[in-house]
Amino acid sequence: MEQRSAGERQRVGGLNRRGNAVGGDSPASRTDPGGRFGTEGVRAMGARTGPHSVPLAMRSDSGSDPAPGRHRSPWGRSGRILPIRWGRIVVGCLVALGVVVGILGFALVSRGGNGGRADTASSGSTGRQPGASNPVAVVAPSPAQAGAPSGETSGVASPAPGVQEVLPGQLSSAPPAPTSPPSAAVKVTQPGPRPAGPVLTLGRTSVDLGSVDSTDSVDLTATGTTAVDLRIGGGLPSWLTAVPRTTHLDPGFRTELVITLDRSAAPVGQISVPINVTVATGTGGGTIQVTGAVTAGPKILSVTPPSLRPQACATDQAPATGPLTVQVQDAIGMAGGTVTVTTADGTTTLSLQLATSTDDQSTWTASLGPAPAGTLGYTITVKDLNSRTASQQGSFTVAAC
Repeated sequence: MEQRSAGERQRVGGLNRRGNAVGGDSPASRTDPGGRFGTEGVRAMGARTGPHSVPLAMRSDSGSDPAPGRHRSPWGRSGRILPIRWGRIVVGCLVALGVVVGILGFALVSRGGNGGRADTASSGSTGRQPGASNPVAVVAPSPAQAGAPSGETSGVASPAPGVQEVLPGQLSSAPPAPTSPPSAAVKVTQPGPRPAGPVLTLGRTSVDLGSVDSTDSVDLTATGTTAVDLRIGGGLPSWLTAVPRTTHLDPGFRTELVITLDRSAAPVGQISVPINVTVATGTGGGTIQVTGAVTAGPKILSVTPPSLRPQACATDQAPATGPLTVQVQDAIGMAGGTVTVTTADGTTTLSLQLATSTDDQSTWTASLGPAPAGTLGYTITVKDLNSRTASQQGSFTVAAC
């Protein structure tokens, strides 16, 4: 028993000496003379005696923090610096560069395609080839430019040299196609055989212009086998004309005889005038009877001037401006009228405005003033639909202040 007890004490002492040796060689013991936890740490953990009196935290430094400047190894070994992965870094940079280059290339290709389509659309819409001369640049203000104060420069580029700059406000719709005058003669189809020689056929032999119309026409056709030359009889009054569009017709062609009545010069009442149409040689032709009714021109029934005062002393009862009222009678209808005002300041012409209309009477007005004190003269002229006119002069006094 005594020998066995002595052997155990020797073994325990060896273990204690080995643990102390290990604890003394640890980094904590080298950097901290009082141990990893020091005296306070041992007190906090509780004092221990016996063969295993060394704290577990002091037996191994596997869980201790690495020294400054060192990287913690994922394999649990302290003090090892991890190598830099240069290959991975290079591969990552190359991949990023490739992505950037691809995005830039796609953007450039898309912009070039849009520019080509825009050029094609613009050249097609204007009917001009892309390389045609005298191009026109339409400059439209951007939203930022429209609201920018004066004096600031805009970001819109100027047109290239040789390009005419046109603002949107200067653009106008395409001019209407010019209307060609009626043809002097047109080809017509005639059934059956044609009569031999020059023959002229009238479309009708009477024209009624009524009380309003002033122009009408009659067809003249060369129905024979040879051409005809037209002759219009003389003796027509000065207020009636009859003019063919052409005086020579080839076989199978037709023209028009235009008849015009000047109602402003024709006598008042019913009219009836014959027009003889013949050919130089051949047969055909005849007489066209023109009838119509010419009414008297318009009649001014009354004129009511306003009561005015100069602007400086105008009142509600005597304002500076007021309406001139004109009552007119005309059986055909009024086309309008004017009033010419003469004052010390000069002469002004105003248009009459229609106020009311009942049957063959109508009321027209014009606003006069302001005017200086003195006499205000006026001349009223009205015209009906037959271009007949009526005039009347008058004056009134602008009261002094």
